[in-house]
Amino acid sequence: MVRPHGELNPATYRNFSDDLVKFTVEEPRAVIVVLDDLRVTSEPLFSVFASVSMRVGDWPGVPILLVVELDLRRAVLRSSAIRRFVPVFATVIAAIDSLDNPPLRRWATLDLTPTGDCAQRARRFVDDICQRWNIAAVRGDAQLIATELVENSFLHGRSEADIRVRLELRGDLLTVAVADADPREAVLREPGPGGRRFYGLHVVARLSRAWGCAPKWPIGKVVWATVPVGPRREPR
Repeated sequence: MVRPHGELNPATYRNFSDDLVKFTVEEPRAVIVVLDDLRVTSEPLFSVFASVSMRVGDWPGVPILLVVELDLRRAVLRSSAIRRFVPVFATVIAAIDSLDNPPLRRWATLDLTPTGDCAQRARRFVDDICQRWNIAAVRGDAQLIATELVENSFLHGRSEADIRVRLELRGDLLTVAVADADPREAVLREPGPGGRRFYGLHVVARLSRAWGCAPKWPIGKVVWATVPVGPRREPR
C-alpha cells in the first residue's frame, strides 16, 4: 500500500509516475494507492494513474487500485475516464476484496558479475530454463533477447553491481527481464544514414511482442521483453 504525500503538479508528474512504477517491479499482488493526503493541482493530472497502469500492463502486470476516502474526490474520479483504466474504492479493505487470484507464474533468476562473458552465461541460463520449462521452441529468440539486454547493461552501464536476469512464464508469455543499477532509461535510437537495425534494442523490438524499461528501487532500471510461447510439450 502506498500513501503519497505532497503535491502532484506538472513539475512532479514524471517523478511521481516513475515512483509508482518502481513499486510494481517486484510484482506484488497489487499496488494500492491511498490518495487522501495527496494534493493534486488540477484534475487532468489524475491521468497519471491511467498512464502508470498502461506502462505496467504488459509487464509486470500488477494492477493499480486507488482508494479515496473523501466522498467528493472519489465522486470526481469515478465520473472521469480514469476509471476505465484504474478502479476507485472507498476503503483499503474494499480494494483488497476486489482482487482476483494472481495468475500462475514460473520464474527463475541469475545474478551476473559484469564481466566479458556475462552474455554467454546468460545464454546458457536461458537455454537451461527453456528446456526445463518445456518451451524450447522460443529458446533461440529468448537467448538473443537476453544477449542483447545483458550486453547493453555490460557495455553502457555505469555501475559495477551485478546484472540480474529474470525469466518469467505467465500463461502464453515468456518475459526476459534484465535489471542493472544504471538509472538511465533504455531508448531505441534510430541508426544514422546507412546504419543497420540488426543489433541492440532493435533486435529486442523485432523479436518480442512488447518491450519496455521500468525504473526500480532504490536505483537502476529493468529492461524487459515478452515472447509468445506456442503449445508446450508436456514432460513424460
